[in-house]
Amino acid sequence: MGLSLSRPSTTRNRGVIRRVAMAGGTVVVTGAATRIGREISLALSKSGFSVAVHYFSSENEADELVSMIQSSGGKASPIRCDLSNPEAVPDIISKAESSLGPVVGLVNNASLFSHDDISNVSETSWNEHMGVNALSPVLLISELVRRIPNDETGSIVNILDQKIAQPNPDHLSYTASRFAMLGITEAMARGLAPQVRVNAVAPGHTLKSREQTQSGFDRAQSETPLGFGPSPIDVAEAVVFLMQARSITGQTVFVDSGERFLARERDVYFETEG
Repeated sequence: MGLSLSRPSTTRNRGVIRRVAMAGGTVVVTGAATRIGREISLALSKSGFSVAVHYFSSENEADELVSMIQSSGGKASPIRCDLSNPEAVPDIISKAESSLGPVVGLVNNASLFSHDDISNVSETSWNEHMGVNALSPVLLISELVRRIPNDETGSIVNILDQKIAQPNPDHLSYTASRFAMLGITEAMARGLAPQVRVNAVAPGHTLKSREQTQSGFDRAQSETPLGFGPSPIDVAEAVVFLMQARSITGQTVFVDSGERFLARERDVYFETEG
């Protein structure tokens, strides 16, 4: 069983509140039905958490994941929501609470990823990326904080991108949204302590995109300093670690095999295809 975010008792030592963690608790994972979100959900379940599986269009995959978790003895529930609709986003927390119990954890994993740059960036592309990738996580954090019981501690993990350490001109709106969440991670870590911890994981090139060839993906992963790229399981393990690490807040863990140290002038897709 994993550590919990509950705090049944506290002790004071030189003015510092120390909380005793116990097992259990509900964690909401956005974009949970496929890709990295799926592995995060499975890893959290294996660590003893109940998982609210958020999805938008991947209903079959969400149902399959929930069934898999339940058949393994875990607790999970699917929750559909369009993250581009800010009025609907907070309901994810209340629905998770109704089906699985008080929400004490949140993984902001879902993101919109479409290409633009300074030559074609538009108000529409900017607002769409900021809405899904920054505003919806903030609304979820706000609702979690509003509803979390006074006798519970919480943990939030925001999934970012190694681009925050090595920005390039491609995917301008997406990259800006990742920097927004980097700032929100630190600001909320300061503002929500001691009850809620806030951290981030910044993956490298983990899965092949729709436009990418297999050879281009393999090249991108092999060019990292470690000679291989991260897997979704690597990212999931980092999320579980931060979810349980009671003394860590305001940190960003890079799971990128050192990709951020490469001096790429453009996005990895454009440098490894062809």
